[in-house]
Amino acid sequence: MKHLAFVIVLVGFLSACENVNKQSSIPNTPVNYTIHITREYPHFVIANGFQTMVVTEKQFMEEYIGYAGLLIWIGMDNAYHAADLCCPYCVKRNKPLTIDGIFAICELCGEQYDISFGIGNPTTGVTKEPLKRYNTSYRNMATGAQLYIFN
Repeated sequence: MKHLAFVIVLVGFLSACENVNKQSSIPNTPVNYTIHITREYPHFVIANGFQTMVVTEKQFMEEYIGYAGLLIWIGMDNAYHAADLCCPYCVKRNKPLTIDGIFAICELCGEQYDISFGIGNPTTGVTKEPLKRYNTSYRNMATGAQLYIFN
C-alpha cells in the first residue's frame, strides 16, 4: 500500500513539473519593471480587491516589459500577478490582449483568458496554453511599497 501511495505522489509531482517547465509559444523577452505603488499607484494595493494594470510602454531605458507589454493584476487570491499581453495562440506583438473584468481577451482569435486567480487559463477552447506569466516581488522599502516584475 505504501508503494502505491508513493507512485501516485511521484506521478503527480512529475506531472506538475512538466506543466511548470513547459515552454511558451511567446518568445523569451526580458522583463524588468518596477511599480512604485506608494508614490505613483496608491490605489493598486491588495486591500482594494481585484484590479488590473496594463503597461505597453517603458518609462526608462533600463526597463523591459516583455514581448507585447505587461498585464499586472491583483487576483481574487489577494496576490500580485503578471503576464505578457501577447496571446499565446496568435503570438502577435502588435495586437495585445484587452482586459474585460476578469478576462484578458484576444481580439484576433477570440480566446478569453481567466485571470481571476492569477493563472491566465484559456476558457473558450481555441488554445490550451495559458498566458505567459512573470514573477512578481512586493517590497516595502524606506521610500515606499514597490512591486517588481521580472523573469
